[in-house]
Amino acid sequence: MYHVPGKQCIRLLHVTQAISRERSLEARIISRVLLSPDQANGATQKRVSTLKLWLSVLKKSYDPERCLAEKQNELMENIHVAGTKENTMIDGVLNQWSFHNSSATAVTTPTLLLHGYAASSLCFFRTFVPLSRSIKNLYATDLPGNGLSKNKSFFSVMYGNEYMKVKYEENNKFSIKYLNSLKDQTNSIKHSEDYYIDAIREWQLSNNLPKINLVGHSFGGYLSFKYALRYPDNVNKLCLVSPLGVESNLYSVNNSLKENYLYDVDYSDPKSSYYSRNFAIPKSLFEGQFGILRWMGPIGARVCWNYILSSYKRVPSMKYKEYLFHLLFGNAKKLVTSAKTFTNLFTRNLLAKDPIMDSIEKLQCEKLMVMYGQHDWMNKYAGYCLIAKLNNYRSTKDAGYFTEIPEAGHNLILDNPDRFSSSLISFLSK
Repeated sequence: MYHVPGKQCIRLLHVTQAISRERSLEARIISRVLLSPDQANGATQKRVSTLKLWLSVLKKSYDPERCLAEKQNELMENIHVAGTKENTMIDGVLNQWSFHNSSATAVTTPTLLLHGYAASSLCFFRTFVPLSRSIKNLYATDLPGNGLSKNKSFFSVMYGNEYMKVKYEENNKFSIKYLNSLKDQTNSIKHSEDYYIDAIREWQLSNNLPKINLVGHSFGGYLSFKYALRYPDNVNKLCLVSPLGVESNLYSVNNSLKENYLYDVDYSDPKSSYYSRNFAIPKSLFEGQFGILRWMGPIGARVCWNYILSSYKRVPSMKYKEYLFHLLFGNAKKLVTSAKTFTNLFTRNLLAKDPIMDSIEKLQCEKLMVMYGQHDWMNKYAGYCLIAKLNNYRSTKDAGYFTEIPEAGHNLILDNPDRFSSSLISFLSK
């Protein structure tokens, strides 16, 4: 199911090594997937036997769900929040953590934290304590097919089929050719978004919460925005934390581009319909993702561990990193559906096929805040433009806010949890 020819695997390694030498922000992110921490950024990390990690996954007795639950509980048993904490399965599908503090008065609207791609609710574990002091009812849930939540049935006729082909020409020009209908593409996008949005809606109804604050990180930010568009009466305030999918771009279904016509590529303005990025994740890596790591055996385990060490180098908890290994490597088969939905929604340039920027005027929630880390690889300028566009549309200066968290990267919720939490509480309590 995850078979990748040996020659192609070697080619991916060579491509990634070549990309890493360019040292662009995007290249450094990609290099984390296949290079060791020392090669990727020169960081010195505590060594862990990846062979032992790999062998533990191979044991006949290995149960990825049970192992993940044990790692989750080990991590959370040392989290002492203000008030109570509870772990439950909502409708037997969604794994939820809930924190209730009757003494909290700063934020009384129930608040949901949504994690990013191939992650879980525990990506917020370092914020649970500071947030629980001020938020009366705080929730974090694993999205379907992630963490300990169950997979739902999913099928998309567009999976593996491109909507259009973009040909990049000399002198920063491009042309397009449509390969499928716009209707098929929009249906595919909606179907992939619904996989998550319907689950969030079911979660909200099951908890009997008529209105919530929604806080989404990365891919969770994209989904949070789409949820706020779909259910405007049920979202109070929206916070997008280093969100994926903000930029308008030349792959957007909202464009009306002609075939066989030369357009100028715009590599600088994330509001432009001609915006693009000058990098792309290799197709096999983009579509195979964590399945490739399992196919690579002990080398794949080493690559996965290197990625974790590089991406979470500011997180001191080794328990969390081991939890992530079992989430990404041990539980890789469960992430197949997540990979399908992701590749339906985004291009290999990591640009959304239905970008947030294109729909910002439709947002009806009371307030929006976008938040980035000081060293974030995401396009912070796009977030700034998004807020400016919203404020201009509403003819006000305080409909949207832009915030940068110091000493943090893309995973700012883990890198600087106290500063993130104080900024979020300030926004939600206004």
